[in-house]
Amino acid sequence: MRHSVIALALLLVGCGSTTTSLPTISPASPSSHGSALPELQPRLDAVGALLTACVARLRGEPVDPADNCARLLPDVTAVVDEVERQSAKLAPAGQAAIADVRRQVSELAPCEPWFAAGGASADASLDNRCGQAWDALFQSYHVIRNSA
Repeated sequence: MRHSVIALALLLVGCGSTTTSLPTISPASPSSHGSALPELQPRLDAVGALLTACVARLRGEPVDPADNCARLLPDVTAVVDEVERQSAKLAPAGQAAIADVRRQVSELAPCEPWFAAGGASADASLDNRCGQAWDALFQSYHVIRNSA
C-alpha cells in the first residue's frame, strides 16, 4: 500500500508539469435552500471522491483488482439508481444527467480492460473512445451531485 501511495505521488508530480490539475468532485457546499436529497449526500460524496481518485489511475497507472477503482462502475450505478428513485426532487439538469450517466456507464463497460491497464492501449481509437466516455461520465456525475 505504501509503495502504491509513493508511486501515485511520483506519478502525479511527474504529470503535473505537463498536464492541468486533475478534476475533482468534492462535497457540495451547504446552501441556503438545502439539499434536494440530503439522505443520499454521503453516498454521492463518496462516489464523487472515488471518481476523483480514479482519475489518477487513467494517467498510466494500472488498477489493482483490489482497488476500489475496479468497482467504480457498479458503485456509480448503485448510487444513480437511488437518485433516480427520487429524481422528481432534482432540477431538470440533474434529471437529464441520470440518463447521461447510464449511457456512459454502458459505453464504459467494454472499456474495463482499458481502465484496468491504466487508460492506455495500443489502439488509439479505443483510447479515444474510452477516454471520452470517462470524461463524459465524470461531468454527468458532477451534474447529478450538484443537483442533489
